[in-house]
Formats: sequence, structure tokens, C-alpha cells
Amino acid sequence: MKLISAVTVLLASAMMVACASDPTSRDPAKLTDFQAEKKLKEAWSYSLGDGQAEAYHRIAPVIDGDEIFIASSNGKVAALKKSNGKKVWKESYDLRISGGVGVSGTLLFLGTSDGEIVAIDRLSGDIVWKTLVSSEVLSAPQSNGSVVVAQTYSGDVQGFNFEDGKLLWSYSSQVPRLTLRGTSTPKVVGGIVMIGFANGRVMAFDIDNGTQLWEQRISVPQGSTEIERLVDVDGRLLVMEDGQTVVATGYQGQVMAIDVRSGRPLWVKETSSYVGAADNFGNVYVVAADGSVNAIADNGQGALWTQTVLARRELTEPAVFDGAIVVGDFEGYLHVLAKDDGRLLARTRADSEGLRAPMIADGKLLYVYGNSGELIAYKLQDR
Repeated sequence: MKLISAVTVLLASAMMVACASDPTSRDPAKLTDFQAEKKLKEAWSYSLGDGQAEAYHRIAPVIDGDEIFIASSNGKVAALKKSNGKKVWKESYDLRISGGVGVSGTLLFLGTSDGEIVAIDRLSGDIVWKTLVSSEVLSAPQSNGSVVVAQTYSGDVQGFNFEDGKLLWSYSSQVPRLTLRGTSTPKVVGGIVMIGFANGRVMAFDIDNGTQLWEQRISVPQGSTEIERLVDVDGRLLVMEDGQTVVATGYQGQVMAIDVRSGRPLWVKETSSYVGAADNFGNVYVVAADGSVNAIADNGQGALWTQTVLARRELTEPAVFDGAIVVGDFEGYLHVLAKDDGRLLARTRADSEGLRAPMIADGKLLYVYGNSGELIAYKLQDR
């Protein structure tokens, strides 16, 4: 039986060897003073429900067109104008939302702690269909406009008809007894859907019929204890700007660039991570499990810089924003890093309850959804 713990990530992270100024400490690094070159200025904010609540959810917002959609764990969903935060609609549902939000065409998609996939009309907020799955859904269902794909915490992947939610295909993976609290979000590229699993593998399927196209191992279980053998691929898969390469990160494993069509590895770096990567400026940016932020050449030909001052601060997935790199931490601070050498450029506190969900950068705005349920849009300015 699978063991579930909201603090598994924290316990496992504490086992990592820190590569910061004090390599013997297991405490979060204290914030250091620096000469700020930039500042984050709030453009607008909007509060919704109880955010991530007490569970270790990473419910992330999503942008489509001129709107941004957000959800809270206690069943509230809102559509906002992404430019100014003006509410388009807001609804409250009898749902315990744990994975969301996905969007495709006219529909939004949510996953729940009660094992439901829910499709909502993106214009009105009305529920279009619901369907049951095998267990809790911790990542946002994704779609190509014909098929909706979701992964459950028990390792099942299922494809559903976009119009009515009827089951089209299903795949079950072998799940280790102990895993991190989370699942990878399906990534759709054309007719292919790629998914990371708790057993350390990334697999690609034909999105229409579920036929397996390729499989690649990112992490290999090692060690004698169950914590030492954790190998989850929980971070969001990154499709690079060429549209032909996907980057996967594995806990106690590797960062691997993979050819989308063939599944062939293009390059590999030994770095443990439980969050997704970002890319721009010819680099891939990876937050390691020890809290270091790393820039790797996007052809895999070398590590360019490593910033270690944020060690063990449980950093979010990095975001590339207005010429810089941004990460959030467990105390709710946003840290802006220079793209060329990783030096600290700016810092502000977004949410005293902390940050976990991936951030979204769109044009000159960065959207940060805090654990408390406040969505904040920031601009980056010179001091």
C-alpha cells in the first residue's frame, strides 16, 4: 500500500547534502543581505478561497488568451482578466480541488481529492461533466481539444472524451511503496502526451488511444532505505522552445533532455530535483533538491553557474521573467536572480503562508499564487 505524507518532501530534502555556505546544516539558509538592483512592484492582486489549504497541494493558475484562471482547494474557481485582475466570473463548487487548472478550447479541467475529473465551461463557469478516477488527482488534467488526460496519485493515467468525459483508454504504472507528495502534469505535444511517474520513468503515449510510444528512465532507485530509494518524476515536464525537446527532472536522479518523437536522450546531468525546470537565453534553469539554483547550457554542454544562498528553502519551480530568473520559497519570499551569473537582484515577500505552486510569466507580468489563496501580479523594475 502506498504511504502518503504531506511532509515527505521536507523529510526527504533534509536527507540531502547541502551545498551552501554551511554544508553541515539541515536548517533552511537564512536570508542574506545583498545590493538590490531591481524591485518587484505589485500590479494587482486577487484573493480566492483558502488557496492550497493544509494539504501539500501545488494548485497552479493557468493563462489562456486574455484571461487567467485560478482555483482553491475548498472548491472556488475564478476567471480574471490577466492585465488588471478584474473578475470575469467566480463560482463555488462542492469540490475538494487538489489538481488544476487545465484549459483547452471552451473547457477548464480540475482534479479533486475525491478522485474526480471535472470539466467546466470556461465562459460561464457551469460544470459540463464529471467522471470518477481511481484516486486523488494532484496535477492539472490536460487536453488537445479531443482527449483529456489525467494522472492519479495511485499511478493511473487515463484519457477521456473531451465532450462528455467518457473513458477512452487507461494505463496503470507500478508505484513504489513510498513516494513524494505530488504527480507530474501531463504534457501534450501534438498527438503525443508525456508523463512522469513515481517510479522514475517518463513515458509517452498516443493521446488518442493510449498506445505507448516510448519510455525513458530518469532516476534509478539506490540505497537501502525507502527514503534513499525515492525516485519520483514530480516536476512539470518542460518542452523547450524548439518544440522537439522535453526536459525532465527526477528526484535523486537526473536532469535529462529527451527527443519528443523518439524518446532518445539528448543529454543528461546528475542533479536531483522535485520541481520542473525553465528555459530561456540559451539555458535550462533547474532548482535542485538541496535548494541550489543551476543554469545549464540548453545543449547540455556545461553548467554555467550555481547559486547556493537559498539552500534548503524548499524552492518552487523557477520562472523566467523579464530577463531574470525568479523562485519562491517556503516562507513566501520571491527571489530574483540574474540570468548571467545567478546573483541576487531583488527580493519581496508575497505570502506569509509560503509559496509552492509554479509561477507564470507572461509578457511583463509575473503571476504568483500563494498558499493562502492570493494571486499577485508583479512587474520588475530598476531601483
